[in-house]
Parts: sequence; C-alpha cells; structure tokens
Amino acid sequence: MNILKFKKQLVAFSLILTCSLSFGQNFEGWIHYKLEALNPNPEMIPDSTWQQGIRQQFGEKGYIVQKYFYKKDRYLSQMEIGTQKGFQAFNPKDKLLYSWEMNSDTAVTIDSRIYIDTFKEIIESDKTATILGIPCKSIIVKSTMGEMTLWYNSDYFKMDATLFKGHKYGHWYEILKKIGCLPLKMEQKGFMSHTVQTIMEYKAEPLDDTLFAIPKFKELIKNPVN
Repeated sequence: MNILKFKKQLVAFSLILTCSLSFGQNFEGWIHYKLEALNPNPEMIPDSTWQQGIRQQFGEKGYIVQKYFYKKDRYLSQMEIGTQKGFQAFNPKDKLLYSWEMNSDTAVTIDSRIYIDTFKEIIESDKTATILGIPCKSIIVKSTMGEMTLWYNSDYFKMDATLFKGHKYGHWYEILKKIGCLPLKMEQKGFMSHTVQTIMEYKAEPLDDTLFAIPKFKELIKNPVN
C-alpha cells in the first residue's frame, strides 16, 4: 500500500465533507466525523493484512477522527491520525487551503480554484439511509477519476453555495449548489481506495473568529499535485 498516496487521497476526500443544523441561514458550529478506509479489493488483499496496515497507520481505533468547524465562508478541520494531529483551514481571502501538523512552522497550500479531478455531473440516487435519526436521500457525484455517493437531508445543515463560488477542489461548490446543505455521509470508491466518512456528533453554536485564524508560518509549500 502506497501510504503517502493513500494519505493524500484521505486529505482530499475529507475536504469534500460536512454537515450541520441550520444556524440562521448557514450552519455555524462543529461536527465530528469518523473516516474509515475499507479494503478496496478483498480478493487481492487479505482482510487481515489490510486491517493490520490500518491499525499501524491509524492506531487501534482503526479510523481517523475529524473535527470540522464552520462559520460563514470559513471552515477548519482537525484530524487525529493515530498519535498525530493535523489541521486544515480555508482562507476565503486568497482561496487557499492551508494544511499543517501540530507545532509545525511549515504548511502546504492548495488552491481551491483548481482541481485535477474534473467534475462531470451529479445524478440522483435511490439509496436512502437514516443517520443520527435523520432520514437521508443521496446523490452521486461523477468525475473523471471516479464517483462518490453523498447522503443528505436538505432540511438540515443548510449552507449557502454562493459563499464558496469557484471552490472547485473536492467539487465543493457543485455539491453545495446541488443540495444546499452539508452531507451527513460520503462514500468514495476508486482504484485501490474505498473510504466512508460518517457524522458522529455535532453542535450548532457561535464560534469565535480567532478559531479560524491561520498561523504565521516560516515556510509555505505549494502542493505539487494541485
């Protein structure tokens, strides 16, 4: 398993996510997710081997804990991967995503206006689910590199898509424009990857602007695949 490539896929996948209660016009508050990496090819990879690799990367829990914070056109995520902790923040002024590890003075930037995985279309799906007691419909997002299924309820977790106009990375703007809210669950399958991200808990509450402040870094590195 190419661990570096796998981690990059998880980071990209995690950006497409979010979910929330209506707090005024847009959700303001926090959401915790569980991100699971499932065996993409059980016929090729013994499940015991896959689970061993997952525990080595993610710890005994076997999954990543993601904590998202939202306020207007800003969002911040905290990821716990085993014993490591990382952050990711969107700056609406320069449209960049900043990613860094705890106590690091270096960050990697991604231009949200660029995405190598070209968007194709969004279609309705007949799959339904009940998540945290909320009945959800689903859509399928198709792109040049695969497809992803999102479960949502447009009466919950509302988000104004116009705040993220031009945000191509993760097909974020297209998704919000279609459903008008943040999804509760996402499942993505691709070549040697199968990830599922599901909401665990959430709370709508006012957040301080300082939470979204991006630290002053000594070095900024542009993501080479962006």
